[in-house]
Amino acid sequence: MKPHNVIYLIGDGMGFGAVSSLLLSEEGETGFEMAPVIGLSETQSANNFVTDSPAGGTALATGTRTCNGFLGVGPDSVQLVSILKKAQQMGKKTGIVVNTTLTEATPGAFYAGVTSRSMSYRIAEQFTQSGVDVAVGAGLSAFINRPDSVDLTAVLIDKGYDVYLDWKSVLNTHSEKFVGILEMGDVHRRNKSSNKTAGAADGAEVCLAAKLAAEASDGDTTRFSQPTEYLEKASIKAIEQLSKNAPNGFFLMIESAIIDGYGHNNDSEGMIEEMQEFNRTLKALVEYVNEHPNTLLVVTADHETGGTGVGYKSHPVNEPQGLKLNFSTKGHTGTVVPIFAYGAGAQEFAGIFQNRELPGIIEGLMK
Repeated sequence: MKPHNVIYLIGDGMGFGAVSSLLLSEEGETGFEMAPVIGLSETQSANNFVTDSPAGGTALATGTRTCNGFLGVGPDSVQLVSILKKAQQMGKKTGIVVNTTLTEATPGAFYAGVTSRSMSYRIAEQFTQSGVDVAVGAGLSAFINRPDSVDLTAVLIDKGYDVYLDWKSVLNTHSEKFVGILEMGDVHRRNKSSNKTAGAADGAEVCLAAKLAAEASDGDTTRFSQPTEYLEKASIKAIEQLSKNAPNGFFLMIESAIIDGYGHNNDSEGMIEEMQEFNRTLKALVEYVNEHPNTLLVVTADHETGGTGVGYKSHPVNEPQGLKLNFSTKGHTGTVVPIFAYGAGAQEFAGIFQNRELPGIIEGLMK
């Protein structure tokens, strides 16, 4: 069956150790175990056996391997065309959901083209030109606290988007064209935020989106943060809105970005908790695929982080929370990462692939 919809779920830094941490800490069936098809992806960049996130994301987004540090451009610095852009050319609605900033490396690879991930102001500007229908993440500062003094929320609003700066508005929206730019404390549990009013990122009071939100709030400035449930609920909300008036289907990229951070920090407890949150999102997506068999769900990683493994340790019966992970590095590694595929066309992902091959397979199935 040709997939009508495509969901591309990327776990940043999610290697076999991270997956093992979930399998050994969950008593019930995980979303990974529900996969009918499993493959492997080899992740090197154009100039190193170990990729960084910009180059890894670029390979998964565009089908081209580039040099470490480059984002959305080839080794020659020329802009590449991502699978998201190709989905738009096929008439599909498109979306991005991340539990990090919208201008980070992996989401940026699907719409931007720069030679350094640090060029966040340029990436934010390119986001306004991306044509995505739905996007939810964090990172308001790159859109409003800019050297050029341009309010990019106003640019988005002028392009017909509803722009939301608080989680409650995202959950309640009926808009088919919206961008949610939230506080980091709303999108991830480890980012503690103070009791600010909704959307009160630095400089938010001067941006058009904040002014419009204040006018519509009727004095309600309560924050409705649900960071442990954010990725699951934001993903399902994006699917709900992308599914409306979509005769050619949709393409949605979702990134669980913080797995990578726990690998870098060699944080065993954080890694396990993060994978459990990833699993809740994955199971919700698998349920959607089961209910909509014309949907393809592809799950993989841009690279492995931490050299994560499970150490030799006895454990009390029925106490998986005693699991401890071992780490061999605080950086990335060049080990292969898993691919899990579900739904229409899933059989095409059985085997061993280079990371750059995955977008081409998805594109071929969508045609």
